[in-house]
Amino acid sequence: MRNPYLLLFLLLILSFHASAQIVSCDTLQKKSIAKIAREYTYAKTFPMTKKTGEPATAALVMSEGSTYCVKFTVSGGDKSITDEGIILNLINNGNVVASSYNKVTLRYQDGFTIKCEKTGMYYFNFELRNKERKQPLCGYISIGFKRNN
Repeated sequence: MRNPYLLLFLLLILSFHASAQIVSCDTLQKKSIAKIAREYTYAKTFPMTKKTGEPATAALVMSEGSTYCVKFTVSGGDKSITDEGIILNLINNGNVVASSYNKVTLRYQDGFTIKCEKTGMYYFNFELRNKERKQPLCGYISIGFKRNN
């Protein structure tokens, strides 16, 4: 006969493991916001979830003359940004206007700052270079802004 206590114990462990993953993903929002430099006013946070092969996007209206600080945090921490090859691009009219990947130094970064040259709708495109990732990635994009005189 199977031990019912063993089955109950295994179910409890699995439920605690699943809830710990949810909590850790939720705490990433605070970490992402905390990365915004103090001179910027917090504007918005977008959740960032991605399974391999799925597009992940978010949109924001940006104002001409304002400077934006964009930061992101993912479930694996800053080290996973490099290990997984995580890139966050800012797109306007189909053109990448800013990226967390520096093509000159070949380094992955946790965000960027950009001075908006034209008011309009901008899209954040999140991509993974590591196409073999089996588990969904969770994280948050946080945006702060400051008006330039």
